[in-house]
Amino acid sequence: MKTRNIIACLVLLFATQVVTAQNNAEAIIRLMVNQVKSHKNMEMAFNYQISPDGKNYSDSEKGHAWLQGEAYRIEMADQQTISDGKTIWSYLVDDEEVMVSKASDGTDNTPLKLLTSLDESYVATLSGIDAQGIATIELANPKGQYKRVTLKINTKKTELKSADIYMEDGSKAVINVEEMKFDQKLDDKFFTFDTKKHPNVDVIDMR
Repeated sequence: MKTRNIIACLVLLFATQVVTAQNNAEAIIRLMVNQVKSHKNMEMAFNYQISPDGKNYSDSEKGHAWLQGEAYRIEMADQQTISDGKTIWSYLVDDEEVMVSKASDGTDNTPLKLLTSLDESYVATLSGIDAQGIATIELANPKGQYKRVTLKINTKKTELKSADIYMEDGSKAVINVEEMKFDQKLDDKFFTFDTKKHPNVDVIDMR
């Protein structure tokens, strides 16, 4: 399972059109997306776990993600994914290797392709809203790589709380959002990979 793609897909969900929906699921997701779009940028602190069999989970790991227009940056312990909207840098920290590709390539393993699949193919259904105002929304696609995604959204703040992502092979990723910040001071260089700061990194240009 490519963890960076799962996180990227989740982050980029904020920047896309909403999937076909039933009940009030579409309205809730649109409010969440519009709330993010009303700001210059978004920063999200999260933790995540991976389960190869859907039952046993890895230790919880922390990460950060930033979204500003078409640009995004995702930082985890062992890898970083950075894009300025035109180029994607996939940096493997331990391997000291960065793979460079075009954001427009549209191959199956790029966040852009995953985002397109989510937007076009998934149907959203509202399962319910609890007493604290947390809505549970199911995204389903019997033909997609992600068979099912369960979102929990705080309807009072219109913010994402968590996402459970179920893969076709039976594996699962659980992502919990710890904090969201908006309108941070970020320059354009923040969304590029600086090789000068990583002189020992092997650059693999796949463009």
